[in-house]
Amino acid sequence: METRVADISALIYAGIDEVFNAAAKMPRRKYYVNIVRVKPNQKKYGWYDTVGDLSAAEVHVEGSAINFDKIEYNNRTTITTQVISKGVQGTMESMEFDLENVVKKQFGTPLVKVMNNKKEKIVADVYNGVFTTASADGVYQASASHPLKNSSSLNSNLASGELGTTTFSDAKNMFNHIMDQAGEPFDTEPTHLLIHPDKIYLALQLINSNLMAFELSNNKNVMQDVFPVKVLQDRYLTYTAATKVSPWFLLDKSLDAGCVLQTKGGLTLKTFWDLNTLSYKGLAYEMYGAGMIAPGYGFVASPGS
Repeated sequence: METRVADISALIYAGIDEVFNAAAKMPRRKYYVNIVRVKPNQKKYGWYDTVGDLSAAEVHVEGSAINFDKIEYNNRTTITTQVISKGVQGTMESMEFDLENVVKKQFGTPLVKVMNNKKEKIVADVYNGVFTTASADGVYQASASHPLKNSSSLNSNLASGELGTTTFSDAKNMFNHIMDQAGEPFDTEPTHLLIHPDKIYLALQLINSNLMAFELSNNKNVMQDVFPVKVLQDRYLTYTAATKVSPWFLLDKSLDAGCVLQTKGGLTLKTFWDLNTLSYKGLAYEMYGAGMIAPGYGFVASPGS
């Protein structure tokens, strides 16, 4: 049987799949995994609805009609799954004479790295954009005026100012005033503080000091006595070095709200020969989309200034 160029990949380059898979399984710090909820979805579009809550219960007057509420969805958020890809190639000559596997390794760690970096940026951009991106209820995702379906009240998840003792406690207290779609108190509280890594020392001073941070007093630090939070970092959040300004977020990760990473399958590698150029090519791709759902719920955000 005659061996052709198209058969060389099976003889020489079969190990590239192993190089890629080994790189994909390598432990590496992933910021996005802690600030999203992964939602597998086989369809291109995912729809996430906020349901209008029932109005308050009433005292029934004998003989009177009972009020029946209509169940209806409100504020549909659509997340689109996109194909994210990156290719790499090596000529037949570079592959044949690549005795130290320098070229072949480009199909592994470097390719996986750029794919992971893209996902980090896409997720972080969802957070960075909450102050300027419209949500399904018609206002910005971080806004002081989120409308409610069955109430004239408004929800606010927009804080302001640099992370500090007052702004931190004020943002925590905002969760006490978030209402459901009928204007009734909504069971939510902050569980995590999300910051840029350059703010980690400031955050730890605020929540871990025995006394109130940055105060000339002997007041006990009670920041963690009410709504204790864990600190999360994401280096892909916006950070302005000149002014040291970066947004910060209080998250309620117990809710089915906030940032969703909608996925279809995982990271995949396809390899093939381009016989026109005698190049060996590898194509990595992944299908996902990210977005904030349930407008007004799941987080309180400050632009950091």
